[in-house]
Amino acid sequence: MPIVNSANISVLVQRTLNRVDPRLVDHGLRVAYLVSRLLEVQGRYTGRDFQDLCFLAMLHDVGAYKTDEIDRMVQFESENIWEHSIYGYLFLRRLSPLGKWADGVLFHHIGAPLLNALDAPCRDVAQIINLADRVDVFVSEHGPDRPGLSAYLERSRGGRFGGEFVDLFYAADARFDLTGRLAGGEAVAFTDIVPRVSLSDGDIDTYLRMLVYTIDFRSQHTVTHTITTTRISDAVARLMGMSPEEVLHIHYGAMLHDLGKIGIPVEILEYPGRLSPQAMAVMRTHVTITGEILGGAVDSVTTQIALRHHEKLDGSGYPAGLCGAELTLSQRIVVVADIVSALLGTRSYKDAYPKEKTLSILREQTARGLIDPAVVEVIARHFDEILSEVREHCTPVLQVYRGITAEYGKLLRTCSALGTEKRSPSGPQYH
Repeated sequence: MPIVNSANISVLVQRTLNRVDPRLVDHGLRVAYLVSRLLEVQGRYTGRDFQDLCFLAMLHDVGAYKTDEIDRMVQFESENIWEHSIYGYLFLRRLSPLGKWADGVLFHHIGAPLLNALDAPCRDVAQIINLADRVDVFVSEHGPDRPGLSAYLERSRGGRFGGEFVDLFYAADARFDLTGRLAGGEAVAFTDIVPRVSLSDGDIDTYLRMLVYTIDFRSQHTVTHTITTTRISDAVARLMGMSPEEVLHIHYGAMLHDLGKIGIPVEILEYPGRLSPQAMAVMRTHVTITGEILGGAVDSVTTQIALRHHEKLDGSGYPAGLCGAELTLSQRIVVVADIVSALLGTRSYKDAYPKEKTLSILREQTARGLIDPAVVEVIARHFDEILSEVREHCTPVLQVYRGITAEYGKLLRTCSALGTEKRSPSGPQYH
């Protein structure tokens, strides 16, 4: 059985982003539904391209999670559309399997004349997402007002939207009753959009890593910690002679172990010091949230590895207070790897602990009966080798983050100078 099957990737994406704010996920699903029907009528994209574009449409506002634009986005009052468009573009291009389509997100709020003048790639994708986005906004605010919607689209013809895309919407609406479906308030699931998702093992891995990177919307430190924990766990599992199947479960259990932190307030995640008992109680809920995200979508062995990374051999851990006999070796490896990663991590209130202090803390916890001595012994014996592997894998990720930050500033300056479109003074513009 695979760690995650293709059909559950969209479920994991929705559950994860819902923990930041469900409003944009619901909007994204409705936009993806509209885009899927427009693409079906257009007939230009099929197979994997069609599937990728539906995922892209669902994630078209993903940059708003990072740029604090959510309240403005869901109220559609913001005139500055570049911040979330640029961050979403960079995130999807660098950290997702959808990189070749990411321009469609970058340009999904600009009008047809400017888009054509830029000779932008993915022009039709950007226009289709733009139109679907605005139609969903209109119907959400005004219900099934087809005359009003038609009036808006006609005012926008040749401006915000190319005429061919306005006509494409009319054809799709006539065929699928898109306006009625949206106005009816019926929830949209990704299976309504793409009934059979097909992804390779490599694609699934990339999507799962993308989910880990979404934690950066809350805390970049948590992403770095997760990557470090995963690499330590991988190395220890191999050194302890675990089977390839066991190593696979350990790898993904460690990768997903802190996914629930996306639902923890950033002021707690990034608090510069020891948390109060009340804040710690909130922090501990990240394990429960992880379980709610993964439950039924990720295989049970991997899920339990992820959910037990704070358990201790003497029963003093959380959330279940399990004892040694109840914890598998795979789970114990990730418990220790999580501790090592935390000790080696740099925070605003602490420097990275050196090797000897890290090993001293591990041996002290071993003596107290908290963590597995065999795992600690492997880490002590191969510490330098393991840390070399960690650095090798963490450096490229940190370079990606630095690249995104640098490119974001450069693109924001360039794109802000472009504007968006000529706005008609007549009638609402539905921003």
